[in-house]
Amino acid sequence: MVRNRSVLGLALACTLAFAAAACGSDENTSAETTAAAAADTTAAPAADTTAAPAAADTTAAPEADTTSAPAVTEAAGAGLEAIGLWDDGPCDASKDELTVGLQTVFASGVLTLQDQAQALEASAVAFNARGGANGHCIKVVTCDDGADPNKAVECVRTLDEAGVAATINDTTSVAGADVSAGYAAAGIPRFAISPGQDDYPDLNSYPFSAGGTGTSLMMPQALLDQGVKKIAVVRVDVPAAAALSGFVGAVFGDNGAEVVADLPVPAGTTDYSQFILAAQAAGAEGMILPIGGQEGIQVLRAGAQLDADLLYSSSLGTFPVSDIESLGDYASRVYLNGAIPPAGADLPIIDQLAADLEVTGIEALQRPNMKESPMRSWVGLYALLQILRADGTEDFSRENVKALIEASGPIPMGELMPDWTPKQDNAGIWPRSGAGPYAFWAYDPPSKAFVKASEANWNVVICGSAVGGPCA
Repeated sequence: MVRNRSVLGLALACTLAFAAAACGSDENTSAETTAAAAADTTAAPAADTTAAPAAADTTAAPEADTTSAPAVTEAAGAGLEAIGLWDDGPCDASKDELTVGLQTVFASGVLTLQDQAQALEASAVAFNARGGANGHCIKVVTCDDGADPNKAVECVRTLDEAGVAATINDTTSVAGADVSAGYAAAGIPRFAISPGQDDYPDLNSYPFSAGGTGTSLMMPQALLDQGVKKIAVVRVDVPAAAALSGFVGAVFGDNGAEVVADLPVPAGTTDYSQFILAAQAAGAEGMILPIGGQEGIQVLRAGAQLDADLLYSSSLGTFPVSDIESLGDYASRVYLNGAIPPAGADLPIIDQLAADLEVTGIEALQRPNMKESPMRSWVGLYALLQILRADGTEDFSRENVKALIEASGPIPMGELMPDWTPKQDNAGIWPRSGAGPYAFWAYDPPSKAFVKASEANWNVVICGSAVGGPCA
């Protein structure tokens, strides 16, 4: 990919402001609260949330059913090994446990990410039934930081005291630098996290994707892959997010992308057809949607009602399968990106992942409602177990677990993603921004499944920019 070197002149401050305000946020919130989140986030439906505890809570995430036996899908039952899984029988409860943790916001006025914690607990139950960690049972300790800086720092201390060997899929929306420093000081590796701005330089973190900033920056590429070059940006209505349009033009302009309309969504908006009409009037052929799910689905429904001849690009963390299905045939115009396949993909390993989480009965973990964020909990635990199985270790101290993560070569991830090496330092100012591969998924109404439309690499997309390394 040829990149105009003038992109290097983009002010880094604009880049970070954009990322904080328009990061492909997964939460179902208003435009104002969307802007407050700098992490890739997912909201459980309102009926599935509980009030945040008054203090840091290291108990199991509420409502998760950890007693039900995990289901085995028909495809998986025919051969778990064929899809990259295993079944060694139940774990041995008399052996020392592998303790893993997760810190995030269970419920607050801005974010509701309880489903990540619930998904990790359900994943542990499922993998314990199939052998746990080399025969040892997996214990999960979760901590609700309530989107409060003091609680966020306290979560680090409580997970440390609980003997956590590694965190999996933790998402920190406040006090990110202090949280990163705390885990590093405690020697607790942060595995398969959803990184925010403070996490990118953290060499104690091991993400497989670039979080919310990554999913936002990948949105224009999906449209370019479909031949769409005139793009409208529908974004949150905060000053910082205004930098997004300029950044898109700078990064993708050499490939013909042109932002023809910058359309902020004010809080309290009720008429979403105005954004479709404004985009069409500006000559847009496609639209990117780095906004919350509530606003995003209203824009898509407005497009369907107007039968607008537009293509749309957004995040798998923003829309569950049910939202896209609700668009009928118009759903084929929507492209969603992510580092792992969506819950609606017709893949045997996704079938098993969904079955493992659905057994909880939690609404947000039912396949039609499942977003990418809770799925990362399952994928992260799966990847960590792959490392431990390859070594055959029964030493689950955090020192040994971190050493194995650091020494790991490519982990076989099957149909989930290309083989992944956790310790990867990318060029540019964000060394820990993931392995790079993203896929763009389109919904196929006849088959009622998501199909892969194209692929791209984060490191290639941002090369030559203010945050990326030099282009090859």
